[in-house]
Amino acid sequence: MRTRRKLVAIVWAMLAGAGALAEAQETVDARSSHGLAYDLVGQGPLVVLIHGTNLDRRMWDAEVGWLREQTRVLRYDLRGQGGSDFPTKTYSNHGDLIDLLGEVGARDVTLVGLSAGTQVAVDVALAAPDLVARMVLLSPSIAGYVPTAMPAFLSDLTTALRTGDFDGANEVLLASSLMSVPSNRVRLVRTMVEDNDRLWTIPYTLVEQTSPPVFESLEEIDQPTLVLVGGQDEVAIWEQGVLLERRMGDARSATIPGGHLLNLASPAPFRRAVSEFLGLFED
Repeated sequence: MRTRRKLVAIVWAMLAGAGALAEAQETVDARSSHGLAYDLVGQGPLVVLIHGTNLDRRMWDAEVGWLREQTRVLRYDLRGQGGSDFPTKTYSNHGDLIDLLGEVGARDVTLVGLSAGTQVAVDVALAAPDLVARMVLLSPSIAGYVPTAMPAFLSDLTTALRTGDFDGANEVLLASSLMSVPSNRVRLVRTMVEDNDRLWTIPYTLVEQTSPPVFESLEEIDQPTLVLVGGQDEVAIWEQGVLLERRMGDARSATIPGGHLLNLASPAPFRRAVSEFLGLFED
């Protein structure tokens, strides 16, 4: 067993190329030249953690702890969220990430995205496929997809936003199934949502839209991909998970217990599934 573990670790390290094996200085609470707040810790092949909407990189605190033991881990705040700058000109989240990867000298990366973060990962895989070795897409959201049934909370959320009631919008979101987590994670999720309510004010005109829509280009993605969906998540999320598995070139899906915020709702099953897919060994 010990020999097998060593072999897995060696093969996994080789995937990132010789550059990733070099001694790397850890960077915490850094800022990119484009105004993105990020952390870069550990050594080995690079894993990038992309958070969901109305959240920030704090949602990955536990994952950084165990991933850094065998990989180099980059987590960052999307523009307008966490410690990253508020947008003042046209931008795209995937363009921001491509720029950040270039700045840290990354290649052959693993992208791990949750919810809206899955859209960023997919967009990067389409726009810069040579950068991406594999992906893990959690509770997926696909641009251009129209679910058969809209989540029940969406109407109340839309009403609150139209009237500029951002506190009310936060409460609707926090009460929804998307933010349902165990009691020991409730405070963290509430703090992130409340701290990131400036996201509601980003002008839609500043956000670049992909063309053609990602929904029409899924067959072009052939990187090995694990799609994880929570057993208690919304039907709309399940539908998108099935779609990704069917239409992407090398995707497989799995269901684990829990709701939308999988790493917070079901940390142990999440860790096992991701570790197995990435070829990491657990203590």
